[in-house]
Amino acid sequence: MAGVKQFDRNEALDRAMAAFWSRGYEATSIDDLVVATGIGRGSLYGTFGDKRQLFLAALDQYWNTVGMEMFAELSDPDARHAIERMFDALIRRASNPKFPRGCIFTNTSLECPNCGDEIARKIAENMGQQESAIYQVLRKAQADGTLSQTQDARALARFFLGVAWGINAVNKSVADPGVFRDMVRVAMTAWETPGAAQRKGSRLTAHGRSNDSHRFDRRKVPVGGGGSHSSK
Repeated sequence: MAGVKQFDRNEALDRAMAAFWSRGYEATSIDDLVVATGIGRGSLYGTFGDKRQLFLAALDQYWNTVGMEMFAELSDPDARHAIERMFDALIRRASNPKFPRGCIFTNTSLECPNCGDEIARKIAENMGQQESAIYQVLRKAQADGTLSQTQDARALARFFLGVAWGINAVNKSVADPGVFRDMVRVAMTAWETPGAAQRKGSRLTAHGRSNDSHRFDRRKVPVGGGGSHSSK
């Protein structure tokens, strides 16, 4: 229509997402969004609704672009490599100066008490999606024999998700990929192969019996050899 400024909705969402990602939900004003998107207030409200609705749309945009780039790595047929590639993608993004620090979901979760239930639910749903994606990879690993059946796949999925969110939190202050790789290297030691789990169990059984017996025998030996130690 003549006189109506046309714009690309996805491009506008990308710019709004970047503004929210850099400043946070509360600190980003409508004026900031007008400047970031290059869209007037009327068109902004008419297209996206209020600031909250625009933010919810920006969260979806983040997940469908930045987030999916990371979680697409989970499609690797080698389950362990899939988890490692997920972390590698996260480290590349966290180390890239063209992106704002942290993750828009992680950043907002720290701000969430002041953002309202609708935004909190969106973050919780996203965490659930991420956890489920990792869990499915771990269950596949157990099915193909590369991850011990004795491990709790759900708990391990939550642990790996926690490491990912921890990297995002650290990234607010640090952009050193070496720091993130150290975090991932230690985290991946939680992955036990069936053979390693069996050897660990054998060592614990053997050492546990020996050590328990030794401690029990020491408790039976009177201190000082006499009976004068009976009072307390």
